[in-house]
Amino acid sequence: MKKLFAILFVACCISSASAVSYKGYVDTSTGLVVSTDEDLCSLWGVSTSHGIQIIDGLFVGAGLELALASEIDDYEDVYFLGAMFSEARYNFLRKKKVSPFVGLRLGAGYDAICEDFAFYTCPLMAGCTFNFTKKFGLDVGLQWNVYTCDAGDDQSHSIAIKLGIHF
Repeated sequence: MKKLFAILFVACCISSASAVSYKGYVDTSTGLVVSTDEDLCSLWGVSTSHGIQIIDGLFVGAGLELALASEIDDYEDVYFLGAMFSEARYNFLRKKKVSPFVGLRLGAGYDAICEDFAFYTCPLMAGCTFNFTKKFGLDVGLQWNVYTCDAGDDQSHSIAIKLGIHF
């Protein structure tokens, strides 16, 4: 029975391979972080995700995000936030020059503000894609990240403006 499922899975992958294509994103972001201790920090980060476009407009992949945060009134303390995640993103008007998108990310990472490993979520990522060619364009948007440490007792929330490219 397991062999039958494996054969069917491979057959489905091969038959739909013509519709599947590679896609990558590289972004930089800047914004604010608020932790459970109500510390307000400035944020600068970079992220990259790579995967496949299953159907026109639907991207599924995995990636890495690295960010630095520092308290606004004390720039001597710098905190590291990092996450490995899976991502889903959908562009609504993919064949147009300008296309709105929404996305989400789930994963795990490290939050130096609460000094612990964390569950990482990006429950809302939205913006607009400017397509220069069929495979290359500019992405601008907003992203809300949540790092949850200590079984939900400590959290860091960030809201950031993103600027990046897709290829």
